[in-house]
Amino acid sequence: MQPTIDLTSRASYSYFEIEKIRFSDTDMVGHVNNVAFAALLESGRTAFGQNVLSKRMPKDTLIVMARVEIDYRREVHWPSTVDIGCRITSIGRSSYTIGQGIFLGETCTTTGRTTLVMINRQTRRSTAMSDAYRQVLESLL
Repeated sequence: MQPTIDLTSRASYSYFEIEKIRFSDTDMVGHVNNVAFAALLESGRTAFGQNVLSKRMPKDTLIVMARVEIDYRREVHWPSTVDIGCRITSIGRSSYTIGQGIFLGETCTTTGRTTLVMINRQTRRSTAMSDAYRQVLESLL
């Protein structure tokens, strides 16, 4: 059974990326646009993958995105800086989910979940993850 994780709590994350909000991230209402939140989550998730996961991934495997969920909880305005927390929230046979939170100080403004599927580099079909990679992910639950 997978643990229940509160993605709105800073304490749920041990990995953070810092991003500056750009003026171009705002819309005519004056707050950060929904598309910019998707880009912020992508930036945090990509850094988490590069800095924590990629060195341990089997060479014959690629990761593809299967699902993205975003919950907008609070407005964010320019200028500001946000912290993007990332963590593993669940692990399947050939997939896993990264949970994320975007924080302005202690306030959670956005949460997201992205399910990633491991595929074989040659066949481009899903493949069961190796025991070694599963252990890495389990250590991050």
